[in-house]
Amino acid sequence: MTAKLKLLTLPLLALFLFSQFADAGLVRTSGRGTLTLNYSQAFYYVDNQYLNEVGIIESAFNFDAPFAANSILRAVGGGGRGLGSVPNDCIKGYTRDDLNNLEQEIDFLRSELSEGRITEAEFDTLVAQLEAAIYGEPCVWQFAQGDALDMFGFFSLYFDTPDVSYDVKWNINGITLPGDINTAGDLTTPDGIIKNGWVTLNTPPTTDFAPGDYLAFVSVGLSSTNGRFFWSSSQPGNEIVFEEKCIEKPNPDFDPDGSGEDNEPFIFVCGYTSVYQSNSEIISAPTSFFSDAEILRILPAVTGPITPVNAPATITLFLIGLVTIIVRRQRKTVS
Repeated sequence: MTAKLKLLTLPLLALFLFSQFADAGLVRTSGRGTLTLNYSQAFYYVDNQYLNEVGIIESAFNFDAPFAANSILRAVGGGGRGLGSVPNDCIKGYTRDDLNNLEQEIDFLRSELSEGRITEAEFDTLVAQLEAAIYGEPCVWQFAQGDALDMFGFFSLYFDTPDVSYDVKWNINGITLPGDINTAGDLTTPDGIIKNGWVTLNTPPTTDFAPGDYLAFVSVGLSSTNGRFFWSSSQPGNEIVFEEKCIEKPNPDFDPDGSGEDNEPFIFVCGYTSVYQSNSEIISAPTSFFSDAEILRILPAVTGPITPVNAPATITLFLIGLVTIIVRRQRKTVS
């Protein structure tokens, strides 16, 4: 029994030391996988003065540099949504080729299993390892019950203009909490850098969540009375492009008694707008975005009076325990 206790002393001390530094916050792992697709989406905010009732006025639309001087552009690569409830380095990408290779590897293992070269347990273990290499493990937000929930996530569609408003909401198992946009520039935190324009959640200390695992995701709504949003996408089979569209309307300057080409009863008003390339249907840019759900883990609250952790003292306790083990081993060797 004594020998077992001695053997357990070091790992227990190491675990104790780790616990002193395991502050609440983001627990990073290999990153949850998401399929990377080879297309992009571009979102534009265009001020009202460059718009008419159809779209972007022709004088503002330049095919060499599409209305770049008169709009704000935000691009999302790989067909992603541009919004996450964790930092973007917690998302690991994989391709269709990766999935095809995974399927081939699993088929090979199935043949090995059918030939009796591996057992069912070995098959399950190897498949789990192959899938983990592709999909990874998600990052986890971890807090103790009663802590403030201090979370953040990436957001690629921040237009950085006072003309655009953002409605940020976090949802944790059906409970909605108001969030915000970071407009203070890049902020360095123990959990990583919160970039300018990313989404944040900073709550007062809360006991609304009992210990356990929850799903947390964030949504953002865009709005503006001073402009409009347009978009394009190169998604194969579902391309969205800019085309000139025109509508016929009564000519407000029409004079029934007048004459000449400029005195027509109806005129055409034209503007460039986002359309589906397949059928030329006009489509408005999305203004609501939703992240995938991530894990929020609530740990049991510390009961009783809380003693502030002194890291140097903790290290001292660890070293004392380590030295004690070494001295005991030396005495045993001498005896």
